[in-house]
Amino acid sequence: MKNIILIFILFFCKQLFAEDLEITKWFNQESQQFLEIMNNTGVNESDFNKYEKFVSQNFALKSIAYGLINKKIIENNNQETLLEYQKTFKKYLIKTIYNLANTSTSDEITLKDIDLKDNVYIINSDIADGKSSISLYWKVVKINDSYKIIDVIVENTSYFVTKKSEFTKILRKNRGNLKKLIENLKEF
Repeated sequence: MKNIILIFILFFCKQLFAEDLEITKWFNQESQQFLEIMNNTGVNESDFNKYEKFVSQNFALKSIAYGLINKKIIENNNQETLLEYQKTFKKYLIKTIYNLANTSTSDEITLKDIDLKDNVYIINSDIADGKSSISLYWKVVKINDSYKIIDVIVENTSYFVTKKSEFTKILRKNRGNLKKLIENLKEF
């Protein structure tokens, strides 16, 4: 009986170790790509597709977009409006990263540790520019055998929480009109 328990424990630990290696490999690869995008000096419109590819490949776009608005708003809109919102949100997120790249440079991202809680990986890292560093947390989930970012927390400020507050304010001002939010996002 002890041997069976020991074999089970070793198998379980091996699975956890393999998954830790997998997420670490993903993070190292994607954070390097993120740095390359962020350090792209002289960013122009032709480079925009790099940002789009990075966002499409690494962010849980639909989950984030729907998480930022109230469930009733989702229920009260037709599929066409919801698809327009998703596409507009994707462009908005790409523009956010694009604008950040025009104002920031960074030398390296250092992985500090990875914690798994409720099927969400919380990746603790530092991003440095040679003079200073800031704390950067990535909340990542595994969807269909690939890792997707659901939130980025910079110096204890969550992108998701900040945007949810902004979107809620816009929706309240416009009595829950999703098309008004879409218009606001397009203006960014």
